[in-house]
Amino acid sequence: MNTFLLKNTRLYSNGTYKQCDILVENGIITQMDEHINASVLTIDCQNYIVTHNFIDMHTHLREPGFEYKETIDTGTLSALYGGYGTIVAMANTNPCMDHMETIDDFKKRVSKDAHVNTYTYSAITKGLKGQEVVDIETNCKSDIVLGFSDDGKGVQQNVKMDEAMKRVKAVDSIIVAHCEDESELHGGCIHDGRYAKEHGLIGINDASEYKQAARDLDIVRKYHNRYHVCHISTKETVELLRKAKKEGLNVSGEVTPHHLTLTDENIKNCDPNYKMNPPVRTKEDLDALIKGLNDGTLTVISTDHAPHSREEKAKPISSAPFGIIGLQHAFSIINTYCIEKHLLKLETVLDALTIGPAKVLHLDAAVETGTPANLVIIDLNQSYTIKEKDIKSKSINMPFINTEVKGKIVGNI
Repeated sequence: MNTFLLKNTRLYSNGTYKQCDILVENGIITQMDEHINASVLTIDCQNYIVTHNFIDMHTHLREPGFEYKETIDTGTLSALYGGYGTIVAMANTNPCMDHMETIDDFKKRVSKDAHVNTYTYSAITKGLKGQEVVDIETNCKSDIVLGFSDDGKGVQQNVKMDEAMKRVKAVDSIIVAHCEDESELHGGCIHDGRYAKEHGLIGINDASEYKQAARDLDIVRKYHNRYHVCHISTKETVELLRKAKKEGLNVSGEVTPHHLTLTDENIKNCDPNYKMNPPVRTKEDLDALIKGLNDGTLTVISTDHAPHSREEKAKPISSAPFGIIGLQHAFSIINTYCIEKHLLKLETVLDALTIGPAKVLHLDAAVETGTPANLVIIDLNQSYTIKEKDIKSKSINMPFINTEVKGKIVGNI
């Protein structure tokens, strides 16, 4: 289906809406006008929103090494059904994405199995162990590598993060940082708040995140490199990023759908499907994330899609692995709990799913003649219930199963 006509679209692009028809020939947008007639497959988009399909710059595909959790096939199928056209996979695979042999192998797997445009990060340090910085200068030459991340672990040694930022600056790449100071961790499993105390669980404090973010931003002030903070969860980290952006530093940050919609007060029955890293925190933190999106401090919404097997997530919350899946239902969840409740504007969310990550990663999210037809079609008024049987991921670890949501992806090109 490389040649077709989208009729009666309400196109959102470059911050504005436009009523138009869109003609696509051989996968390229060739005409955008109010009325187009063409003898090709025609799709009526009346009452739908059309925009550039989404970009997720934080996905765990688990392949190679953990195919029992997820594969490139199943993970990117989830992305396709969630409205994503481009995703970037994290490097915590086995073997780790820290050298060209594994990166080249991943590229071949993507070419064979991916349903959407798929990239990866190289690790920052070999084996994500924080001891030795990878060959940044070689790894960044692969066209499938968009940056460097040890996501899953924070780089603990200041001198190693300093070295990585200096070398990444020299090749104009980006550090995508999981900020977690392990000296502040004590085996915690959820936020260090009332729920943890009432249920005898070890908590994870706010400082474990914002202390390392503060350290990293000080290094950015030294090298003026590109730097992005993963899955921000605390009000302190938002404020640190706000200050850094006001200074003119080339920094950015992301927030996940679960941190925008849940707090530790939402945890039910110590369910491990509410366990993610960083944890969902307080209403005050959630409000700071919403404000950060609204004032432009945060410009990216990423899923941190983190599949685990049923057996792993069936363990008690104290010992189950961190993470939930998110690619397939991200937009619906945000629309239901943020847009419909007038906490966020639709345009703010669409920007954070498209041009926000595109700008950070130096990708293109334009919808105009001459560009590839990377388009998503959204029915804002359609409600549905998230059912386990409809999940495309190999895993089902999420707290939103059997939840009714509004806003459905009805087409992804």
